[in-house]
Amino acid sequence: MAKRKLALSRPIAFIDLETTGFSPVSARIVEIGVLKIMLDGRKHQYYATLDPQVGIPPEATEVHGITNDKVSGKPNFKEVAPRLAKLLTDCDFAGFNIISFDLPFLHEEFRRAGVPFSLENRRIVDVKNVYHLKERRDLSAAYRFYCGADHEKAHSAFEDARVCWKVLEGRIDRYDDLPDTIDGLCDFCTKDNKGRRFLDSGRWFEAKNSKPHFAKGKYSGKALEEVARTEPDYLDWMLGADIPEDTALLVARAMRVMEGQ
Repeated sequence: MAKRKLALSRPIAFIDLETTGFSPVSARIVEIGVLKIMLDGRKHQYYATLDPQVGIPPEATEVHGITNDKVSGKPNFKEVAPRLAKLLTDCDFAGFNIISFDLPFLHEEFRRAGVPFSLENRRIVDVKNVYHLKERRDLSAAYRFYCGADHEKAHSAFEDARVCWKVLEGRIDRYDDLPDTIDGLCDFCTKDNKGRRFLDSGRWFEAKNSKPHFAKGKYSGKALEEVARTEPDYLDWMLGADIPEDTALLVARAMRVMEGQ
């Protein structure tokens, strides 16, 4: 059987960015990669390391490995903007989390550079959304993956609890480096190599004095409660970004507490 391929009606550009942070307003792009697929199958590649003209925080370097020394002497976004805009003319866009992350960053950078860039009449394919919609990540999917069986009584409280146990056992059996003790599993899920205990899977918040404090980002070290009181716009931005559900729940709860005061 012939392998199915993308059916294109115009070129499509796959875009990925590395940045100095999470906010398109305050952070800048340090690396950009574009793969443009033409209707006849030809591919145009574009790659650039950029001087963001702001310092690259250590937590950002931990993610992408790009240091301040590496971008020294590189062009800034304004210098590459005309060529990049030309490359992206008359094509659709695709990427992983491109809707929430890459496109807002590009829009802001082009705006600051004074180079026109419009999303009007562009079709956008977010591969993250395709993945999440087609590859379920619920308990039934985990049971099928780790245990090779169907969860036929999903959403029955006891059966869900039983299946959860079987999934955990399946994970321990599959991954040799996964601890098999409760203490070890607890540390694996919640601690980093510095001994910090996190309250969410995104590891945005660590527990200090029984209260959530930012573990990364521009407010690292500050209490979530304080940021909710003094910088609610930042929390609004977080809720619109690609953060795990338990992280969003902590943020939303803090905002509701402040709104109720």
